[in-house]
This record gives sequence, structure tokens and C-alpha cells, in this order.
Amino acid sequence: MRRLCVSLAALAACFAVPLPADASGDFGCSPSWRLSHANLTGCDDMAMLGPGNDTRTNLTMLLFDRRGSLPRPGEGAPPQPLGALFDWRTLSGWLAARPDNSDSDYSSGEGSRCRTNGSGAAAFETAVNAAKLPAGEGVALIAARKALSPDCAKSGASASTALDGQVKSPAGQAFAAYLAGAQAFYDGDFDAAGTRFASLGGARDGWLRETARYMAARVEVNRIQVGLFDEYGNPKDFKTVDQKVVAAADAGLHAYLKDYPKGLYAASARGLLRRVYWFGSKRDLLAQQYVALFVQPAASRGLNDVDLAEEMDTKLLPDLTIGDTRDPTLLAVLDLKRMRMADDEVSAGCCTHPITLDEITGQRGAFAGNQPLFDYLVAAHQFYVGKKPAEVLKLIPDAARQSSFNEVQFSRQMLRGMALEAVGDRNARGFWLEMLPGAKLDAQHSALELALAWHDERTNGLTRVFAPDSPVDDAMLRGILLKNVADAGLLRKQATGAKAPHERQLALFTLLYKELSRGAYRDFGTDVALVPAGAAADTNFYDLLGSQALPLGLFLKPTQPTDIDCPTLKRVASDLAATPGSAHARLCLADFFRANGFDQFVLDTQPPKQDLGGTKTLFAGPVYSRLEVYKSIVADPKAPGDDKAYALFRAVNCYAPSGNNSCGGVDVDKNVRKAWFARLKSDYPKSRWASELRYYW
Repeated sequence: MRRLCVSLAALAACFAVPLPADASGDFGCSPSWRLSHANLTGCDDMAMLGPGNDTRTNLTMLLFDRRGSLPRPGEGAPPQPLGALFDWRTLSGWLAARPDNSDSDYSSGEGSRCRTNGSGAAAFETAVNAAKLPAGEGVALIAARKALSPDCAKSGASASTALDGQVKSPAGQAFAAYLAGAQAFYDGDFDAAGTRFASLGGARDGWLRETARYMAARVEVNRIQVGLFDEYGNPKDFKTVDQKVVAAADAGLHAYLKDYPKGLYAASARGLLRRVYWFGSKRDLLAQQYVALFVQPAASRGLNDVDLAEEMDTKLLPDLTIGDTRDPTLLAVLDLKRMRMADDEVSAGCCTHPITLDEITGQRGAFAGNQPLFDYLVAAHQFYVGKKPAEVLKLIPDAARQSSFNEVQFSRQMLRGMALEAVGDRNARGFWLEMLPGAKLDAQHSALELALAWHDERTNGLTRVFAPDSPVDDAMLRGILLKNVADAGLLRKQATGAKAPHERQLALFTLLYKELSRGAYRDFGTDVALVPAGAAADTNFYDLLGSQALPLGLFLKPTQPTDIDCPTLKRVASDLAATPGSAHARLCLADFFRANGFDQFVLDTQPPKQDLGGTKTLFAGPVYSRLEVYKSIVADPKAPGDDKAYALFRAVNCYAPSGNNSCGGVDVDKNVRKAWFARLKSDYPKSRWASELRYYW
């Protein structure tokens, strides 16, 4: 599935449209365990600023730096720490867990005006009670407000709020006028609502005056939205928006905020003002509104960092250009987004208009007072776009030995380390080690563990990763190296000496599988004794790194599920150790692989070269293929007839029923399969396999 995710991510990058927050979850992609992420996949965000990060991740990290604080998990956040690689959903859940009933649509701008009916009714009741109206009027007004049951998803008026002459005092009639305005507002009669709310500008009650002023402005905001969204809540073409209505809404909200800068609805009014600028395609004014929020605490602005990033990613960032803002945070997010480059054959052609170095240097004045971030952007361009790692070393001096790192500091040093790796500097490993004490955040520390593991794999230092004093503790990183790179000696050592139970299981499972598949039969006979009695045989092995328990019991089953008469697997291995060419023993081993779904197993598939685990495996022997076993037996003049018949039967069935080879090895032409079929029928007509095989594919 990862190819699908990458392709969609590349397509989105080309059209400057951000992926949804749950892209990785939707498409089932998995992280690329490498240091350099030049393109957006939705799965490979890191604790360093980079083009491969979701724009929301880069923005959030820069906001923390802007406030001079480090990110911390929010209340109710998942207990597990952030790893070296993560997606936006994981980060946002870690920073600010949301209740299940959160209205995410509203924060993105597609909310219904009716969503405030409940809170509006409660506020109205409180205000009426505080007004101390004549007996009976307050009860009638509150009852009428509760009877108002708008449904903005349907046409037609809401329940009537007629008071039948029950309210006669001037104060009560003012509340009744407000109630009539509210009914008109929820019914979508914005002309009537606007008139009613405007009539309350001189009301004696303070709540009425303020709320009516706010609602008058809100009327204009909702007038803009008429017909602006489709049935699924997606915005249509904003070019159709009436700019006169935009101006009226802008003026109304500014008037409210001028008179009530800390009013009851100040945060909401500022949010509505952002929505107005979004509807009006006024990117520069919208950018100014967000910049003003950057330095405010979440309580003041009414948005936590996660919701702010989500809103900006919907309303501002897709269309924002470097000509719309001079804010260094926004410019940095835009610059990194435009540095996205194809980093493998899957994403080739994704990014046709990368930012130029001249464009970045032309922004120097906007970064006055923020030189480290500016220098980082220039260095990042040299690394990701210019492919000049040596230039990075000139731009970013060594500052690895720090007591802690903010996000920009950590990003700068990570990029320097990546440049050291790219130029083959012998001090790269020492540089990573020097950074470790200052990496206070789990995600920073895990990123350095990835860097060390990646370096050691490529410098013949795999044993350092698994040494007792190794700083690489991450189970995922260690597991990737065990199943893809480790030799038999290291696997055997970890199978008996690893501290983590899962690592012991993984090492032993990998060892036994590779001994069987690579022809180390004598070693298998010895090492299978390490499988504990009672080990599970029916657990999942398709996710070796994520499964809690691995099916080591498969290797101990007293009988194997085969179609031919076979002894135990241990006996099969013993026979092959004594007679490697035994046709029957080889067929029994092939049936073990077939029955257990080991064809083209994950342990036989190397990750991409640039990923952790992507170097050549140190385990001796070729990758196993049932098809090659069958071919060799078919071609062996000394193979017994029954074994040769079964080999022909199984060789043909490698292509059933789709015509695609499911057994590995080198494909054969359909004419060859036809010849196998004919040979089975002609040479072994009385065999069970000749009678069972009716087709070839």
C-alpha cells in the first residue's frame, strides 16, 4: 500500500493541495526508515523541519520555537512517546487529544449556524434571569427561546416564538425583539435578522447590546455562505462571492471588536473575521490575522496549536504565496513545502517548480532577528534541491554539544549530520553521539537513534547497534536490522541474549526461517532447540515487528500440513543436511513453505537501498523459491517418478489461478507451463497429480 500513498502524496504536492490529516491511516502507508525525506508521503514526519514533513507539523514546531517552549503531550494524549517517524494524526493526538464529539468541520469553516443554538439558548436564559423582568415575562421569554428548534439542514421556519402579548415591559420587549432576530437568523431570513439586531444598538441591557452587535455581524458572515458549499460541505468557487457582503461582514466584526476587544464573543469574532477573509480570497489580510495569533496563548485565541494548524492548512496555506506575507514563520513553511523533491522512482515527477535559491535569499530582510532559521532554509535548499551537502557544512557550524535543542537548533544540527553522512565524513557517528544528551524530546532522541542505526549499518558496524551499551533502544529500528541485515551469528546471539522478549522471538524466528530457506539445515537442527515448549503456532507473522508473539511453534509441529507423506520438519532438515539433493525432502520443505504462506515472505524482501535495512543482507545464501525447487526436480533425471510428478503439478499451480507466479524465482513462459502440463499427463498418467490437474495457467 505504501506505493499508493506515495503516489497520492506526490500528486497532492504537485498541485499544492495539502493531504488530509489522516492520509497515512486512509491509505495504509508505512514509514520510510531513512534520514532524508525530500517528498511528502504523509508517513515520514520528523522532529526536524523538512520538506517531507506535513506543513502542519512544520508550522506547529515553529510556533513552539516562536514562544520559546518545547512541545509537551496534551491531557489525555496517548501514553506512548513519539518515535523517529510519525504522521500528523499521531502528532496532533499527542499534542491535543480531542473528545469524540469534537466538531472538526466547524473549525475548517464548513460549520452550520445552528450549531450555536444550544449555547445561545443557555446564554439567553442567564441574561433574562439577570435582567429581573416583571413576573411572568422572564418565564415566557425563556420558554419561547427553548421552543426555538432550528434545523439548518432543512428548509422552512423553526418553531414559532410567539409570546401572545405576555411581554409588555420595555426591557422584556427588547429581549423579545432579540428573540425574533434569533428566529429569523436560524431560519435564514438574514434581512429580517439584521434589522432586528440593529434595532437593539441602544438597548439598556448590556448583554443585549453586545450580543446584538455580534449577531448583526454574524448575519453578514452567514449571508456570504449562502450557496457557497456543496451538499458534502466542500467550498465551491470563491470567485462568486459578493465582495460587498464581505466588506459589510468585515466592517461589522471590526466594529464589534473595537467596542468589545475583550468581549464575550471576541475570540469567535476574530475566528469569523478569518473566515470572511477566506471567503473573500484576501490572503494577505488572512495571513495577518494568523500571524497575530502566533504569539497568543491558546486560551486567548480560542484555538490550541493543533486546531490552529488545521485551520491554517485549510484556509491559508494551500494558496498562500511568498508575496502575500513577510512573516518568517509562514515563509519558512512555504519555502520548505516548495523544496519537496522526488526521492525515489515512485514519486518521480511530483515536483516540477521547486523554489530557487535566489527566491530564498530574497527573503533575507523578512528574517531579521531570526538568522538561524534563515540560514537553515538556505542550507536545506542546498541539501534537498541543490544536492550540495558540502555547502551545508559551511552554512551550519557544529553545535552538537548542547544541553537542549529547540526545534530550529535541532533541525540545523540534524541537517549538518546528514550532510556529514552524505560526504562520507568519518566523524559522522561521533557527531550523532554528541547530540544525544541534548535531545530531551522523545522524537528528537529517536531521530538520533535512527541516524546511528543507519550509520552503523552502512559502515560495517551492525554489532555496535546491539552492543550492551548501545544508545539504539528503539525496538522498531533494532527489529528492522535483525530481519533484513543480521547474519546468523548476530541473530543467534540476540535469540538467546536480548533483554526484550519480542526481540528474542524475532531474532529466533528470522534465524530459523533463513536457515531453512538458505540451506543451513544442520544449523537449523541445532537452533530449533531454542524454541520454547508450548510456543504459539497460530499467531500472526505477517507483521513481524508489530506482533506481540511470533509463531515459533510452526517449527516444532509434529506433523506438517503437506499433500505428500513427510516427516517432521526437524527430520526433513536432517535429511537435507545429510543429502542436500534429496528430491523428496526438498519437496517436503517446499510444502512447509507453501502451507504456511511463506512464498515471497517479508524476510526475503530487502527495503529500498536508502532505507534502514536496505544494504545487502549478511546472512549467507540465496533467497528461497519453490518454483526453482520444482524446476530442478523436473530437470533431475535421478528424481523418483512420484516426486517428479508432484513437482510438475506444483510448478504448474504456481501460476494458478491468475497466471501470475506466486512461488518466487525466475518466471517461465506460458508455453513452458503448457509443456509441464502435457508432460505430467503423458509421463505420469496414473498418478494422483495427473488426474487432479485439469488446467494450466
